[in-house]
Amino acid sequence: MNTLISNLSSIDLLLFHAINGLCGQNFMTDRVAAHFESLQLKGLVFSATFGALWFRQTKTQVRDRETLILLLIAIVLSLVVARVFANLLPFRVRPMFTSGIGYHAPLFETNAYFENWSAFPSDTAAIVFAMTTGFWLLSRWWGLLWAGFSIAAMMARVYFGLHYPGDVLAGALIGVGVMLAINSQFMHAHVAAPIIAVEHRAPGLFYGLLFPFILEVSTLFGFTRDIYHAILHLLHGFPTGSFP
Repeated sequence: MNTLISNLSSIDLLLFHAINGLCGQNFMTDRVAAHFESLQLKGLVFSATFGALWFRQTKTQVRDRETLILLLIAIVLSLVVARVFANLLPFRVRPMFTSGIGYHAPLFETNAYFENWSAFPSDTAAIVFAMTTGFWLLSRWWGLLWAGFSIAAMMARVYFGLHYPGDVLAGALIGVGVMLAINSQFMHAHVAAPIIAVEHRAPGLFYGLLFPFILEVSTLFGFTRDIYHAILHLLHGFPTGSFP
């Protein structure tokens, strides 16, 4: 068992070097990777795709909207599952903070607030691949586009040393698994359908809640994380910028 773990770790590090080895070699390449890593791009692409599919005129529009509601739920659950695993499993230091592994830094300064967050599994990968799976269930073309975008975005995180490839793969499996698991007839009938019914009865209330939630998802729950960090700071006294 130890030999298997050692071999997997070696492969993980080898793949990391293949991707991160390109970092810091060219300013333009670093900037392009930074755009794929940015929350702004992920948020814009998600919001645009969600809106396009929500208002798409099809014979199965109601069912499609139910799937989109389940996607929002899957995104939340994927984040929760990923964070539970990260808290229960042994802490894994991010490559960018690990000495002696041959890490290549970019040609510009990056934020280092991830230092006390375990790298395994990647909660960002869990969220992004939950999105990919949900869009795939609604449209193969959108699913393929999102698969390409998700792979590029996650490679950017490896490129900058935020994760090892294994962290991303584990997170991706969580996101895909959660979305497929809740996309059931039971969830459609007992969770998504009643929520969609609110849109017909009280559209103002429905969209007044939906749009802010989409904004929060688009920032990968940035405001929620800030509140979480603030609570931990009050309870445990973590210094600013060093939240776990």
